[in-house]
Formats: sequence, structure tokens, C-alpha cells
Amino acid sequence: MKKKNILLDMRLHLIILLVVIVAEAIGIIPFDFGVIKFKLLPMIYALIIGIIVAHTLGASSISEADMARAGEYVSISCLFLIAFMATSIGPNISTVIKAGPALILQEFGNLGTIFISIPIAVLVFKMDRTAIGSGFSISREEGLGIVANLYGLDSPEGRGVMGSYITGTLLGTIVFSIISSIFVNFTWFSPESLAMAAGTGSASMMSGAIAPIIEAFPDKEQALMGYGATSQVLSAVDTVYVAFFLGIPIAEWLYKVCKGKKKYEEEKTALAPTRHIEKKDEKEAQESFWKTFSKYLGVLFITAIISVVSLYVSTFRTGMDSTFGQILGGITWLFVITVIGLALDNLLQKVHVNLPTILYIAFLASFASIPKASPIAETFNEAMTHLDLLPLCTPILAYAGISSAKELDSFKKQGLKIVVVTLCALLGTYIGSAVIANIVLKLMGTV
Repeated sequence: MKKKNILLDMRLHLIILLVVIVAEAIGIIPFDFGVIKFKLLPMIYALIIGIIVAHTLGASSISEADMARAGEYVSISCLFLIAFMATSIGPNISTVIKAGPALILQEFGNLGTIFISIPIAVLVFKMDRTAIGSGFSISREEGLGIVANLYGLDSPEGRGVMGSYITGTLLGTIVFSIISSIFVNFTWFSPESLAMAAGTGSASMMSGAIAPIIEAFPDKEQALMGYGATSQVLSAVDTVYVAFFLGIPIAEWLYKVCKGKKKYEEEKTALAPTRHIEKKDEKEAQESFWKTFSKYLGVLFITAIISVVSLYVSTFRTGMDSTFGQILGGITWLFVITVIGLALDNLLQKVHVNLPTILYIAFLASFASIPKASPIAETFNEAMTHLDLLPLCTPILAYAGISSAKELDSFKKQGLKIVVVTLCALLGTYIGSAVIANIVLKLMGTV
């Protein structure tokens, strides 16, 4: 049975590898409709191709068990992405420290998504806990990783974040471009505050949001780009921590308020048997440290290879001069950071310290990248220059595509709900950030 499972897993990984190569070979397709500009990225193709492949090949090649394992691999492959995103902290730590109060405080405006999307999801659409997954953030890669790590992608929260991820991936850049185009006409908002709000943590969404502002205020182009870029850096730095320590707890609390304590507790009770089994499995796995560790090590090794291929194929279309060896070196650093984080997690669980693995990995990657404080910072940061965010996302979305295939019918049933809630989340995070930035700028007398 074990050999059969290994063979099934290797077949699944091989399918993912082929999907990644095809998606990266297609490349980026830009669309330009005046002030509304957006791009279709390889990660989108990987997601769509993954869903199509899972449906086309059928149960004989990709069973529901394969799809379930693909969901597990999403959370594992996300660990590389979390580690890479955290490496932006060290080189930019002075920017974070020196950034003005408006730039720092407006980051908390990203939580505005919760106060718009959760009430609409629960009170209007009568959604279950999928509302938490789709409403606690704008559901980008870090959100996907957090939900996968905390709840699992097979959970209601997992279905919510996946639905919003798909919606945001397909519509996010367009929506932010339209929202920004509308808000530049509101004289209460300064262009500086709108530029700060454009730094969502997603490069494509930021580009969509910043373009209409620059179009409306061409004389301030350089300054506005600076505000947007700095906000983007801050979002990349703090998004994991803000989403985990504030986003999820606030979303849980607001969901409970909107749902009512009685119904909230009933849902938790109904989910308890499933989640009890999951916790029991984890406990049993901890009885054998090396058994658990070797399982993750094997999957990490395979996903690392797929990530290297994804990054290398992307160099042919982007013109990056990074060699295969340099890319391999960068991924090796992330692999080591991730493995140490996993080992630390396993060891601390033995003394009943239970925190999500991503926090250990994010901290280790952040510290490793801080110049002067970290003895490996120079070598480590140089290695990171040969990696790129988008190709690291492609394998994750390929696994997610295979995994999502079994939830496609469910997604279709709640498609309109998820789309509306996601749009509310995007609107909420932009309004929240812009309002806070504008108020602080006015108090400072800057605008």
C-alpha cells in the first residue's frame, strides 16, 4: 500500500511539473484598456490547467484521493513562498523603520476588508465558515498559506479562501484599477493616500491601482510611485503577521457576532469530529518525530525541484540572466530555512508550544536577511536576487488547481456569493487603507 501511495504521489508531482512548464512557457499576456490595465500571469494558467487536467484525466489517473493530497501539498509548497516573502524584511528594514506614520498606520487599513465582507457574507448571503476564509484578507498567496496551515484546504475556511483566490486572481487587478479610477474623483482623498492604498502586497493589483492615479496626477508621478512602492514593501513585510495575529482573530470574532453565539457554537460542534480526527492524526504523527519530519522533507524536496524548474523556465521569457545553478542555490537556502522551521515546530510541539509552522519559517527568513545582524545576510540576500515571486507561485496554483477540481461543483453553487464577497474584500482593504492614510496625512499637515 505504501509503495502504491508513493507511486501515486510521484505521478501527481509529475503532472504538476508538466503543468508548471506549460504555464511558464505561455508567459504573461498584458491587456490595456486605457486606464484599466492588467496582465494574465502563468499562475492563472497553472490553476486553470490543473482544474482541466483533473477533470479530463478522470478517476483512473487522478482520483479524489490524489486531489486531497494535492491540497496538502498546497500548504507545504506555500512554505517556500512564505520564506521568500519574509526575506524582503532584512534589506528593507530601514525603510520600514523610517517610513512615516501614514505609511505604517495605513497598513492596518487592510483589515477594512473584514468589516465589509464578513457582514455581507453572513447577513446577506447566509454563508457558513467559508466567510472567514474569503473575508479575512484579500486572499492572496500568504492568505492561502495561512488558511491551509490553520484550517486545511478541505475545510469550509479553505473552500472560502480558494474561491476568493480564484476570483481575485482573475478579477483583482481589473477591480483595483476600476476602484482607483473612481476614487481619484473624490476630492477628500489626496493622491498620496490613494497611492499608499495601492500597495496591497500583490504586484499585479498594485500596478492596476496605481496607474489611474498617475494618469490623473502626472505631475506627481515619481512621488506617487514612491509611496506605492514603499507601501508595497511594507505589505510584503507585514502581511503574514497582520493576517495571522489580527486578520484571523478579528474575522472569527466578527463572524461570531454576525452569526450569533448559539449558531456559532453549533457549527463548531458539528465540525469538531472532523477536526478532532485531524488533531489526533497530528498527535500520532508526533509520536515518531522522524516519521513526520521525513514525510515533509520528501514533499519539500520534490516541490523544491518543481520550483527550480518553474523559475528556470521563466528566465527564458523574462530575460533574467540567472543561471540554473544560481536558482538552485537560492531555492536551497529557502529549503534549509524551511526545514529548520519544520524541525523547530516539531520539537516545540513536544513541549506543548503550538504555533503555525509559517511563523517559525517567516521569522527565520526575516532574521537571515537582516544586514549586519545576520552573519549570512550578504550571501543569503544575494542568493535571493536570483529568485522571483511569480514563478514560485505557479507550482502552488498548479497543486491548487488539481485540489480545487473536487470542489468545483461546490464553487459553482456559491460562485456568485464568493465573487461578491471577494469584491467587497478588495473594496474594503482599499477604502480602509486610503481613509487611514488620508486622515494621518491631514493630521501631519502633509496634504
